[in-house]
Formats: sequence, C-alpha cells, structure tokens
Amino acid sequence: MDMLTFSKDREPDLAAGDLNETIGDVVELMKARAVEAQVALVWHDRTDLPPFHFDGDLLHRAILNVVTNAIDACEKREAARVEISVNWQAGEGCVEIVVADNGEGIAEADLKRIFSVFESRKGSRGTGLGLPVSQKILREHGGDIRVESTPNLGSRFFLQLPAQPPQTLHNTDTISIETLKPM
Repeated sequence: MDMLTFSKDREPDLAAGDLNETIGDVVELMKARAVEAQVALVWHDRTDLPPFHFDGDLLHRAILNVVTNAIDACEKREAARVEISVNWQAGEGCVEIVVADNGEGIAEADLKRIFSVFESRKGSRGTGLGLPVSQKILREHGGDIRVESTPNLGSRFFLQLPAQPPQTLHNTDTISIETLKPM
C-alpha cells in the first residue's frame, strides 16, 4: 500500500473528519503490536477539537507509519513509551499531531535521510517507504512533517496540517447562512 500511495500523485479527498477518531483508530490498531514490543502506547485525545477537513484514509496511513516507527524505535528499551497528542489553538492556521517516543533516537547525520525513499535502519523489517509516504500525504494536504530527535533519548514527530474547519472551505453546492439577507 505504501508503494501505491507513494507512486500516485493525487489530490486528497477532503471531508469533514474527527482527528480524535482517526488517531484513536490508529492507536486501537497498534495496541497489540505495542504490547508485543513492551511499549506503553498513550493517546491524549482532545475533546475540544472541531472537525477539520482531511482525507481520513490517507491521514490514517500517515499517522500509522509514524506510530509504527516509534514503537519499533522503543522496542527492547526499559520503560518504553510512545505518546500521541494534538497541538491546536482556536484561530491558528495549523493543527499538529505529535508522536513522541523515548526510543533510540535518530543520529543527526541520519535526520537528513529519513524522508528519502528506501532509507531504513530496520534491516529486513523495513521498506524505507513509511516516512516518505507520510511526508507526501501531509504535503498533499498542504502541511508537512518535521522531527526533533536526540540519540538515546527519543524522537518527536510533528504531523502538521492546515487547520481548516469545515465552514472555511469553499463548496459551490451550499449556500452560507451568513450570505442570506432578510427581505
């Protein structure tokens, strides 16, 4: 699926969606893998988030790739932990999904290559497509992905999306109630 996602240029199919639900689905999917790897997987949901416009399937894949990598980076570490949260303030033009781990971290020299196709430090377990696919998906949405990492302390990935509540997107099939004038 990552190969297909990476090879196609497309516009995301934007629809109003609940980030909490999308992230929660990823967390639920990864629970068993986290338990197997002896990694605490913690999701801090935000009850104050409005719906945003995004392609649910694509964003799910982007988050899943980053969470999978975070769990892999923590495997075999004492008190291993992956935390997922959302940074957003009303009125801001950006919403960030943050995936933080206390895993092995990424060396500075490797940070320049992690978004390159087929770059992987997982040996036979990795294809080197996960992070490039996640980056491509976020850029197709008008956002991006960035990382902060310290070797032996862990990494924080920031998946940034435009904060586009449904009422701000143009739709020619609907009439805004604000444009109607009383007679």
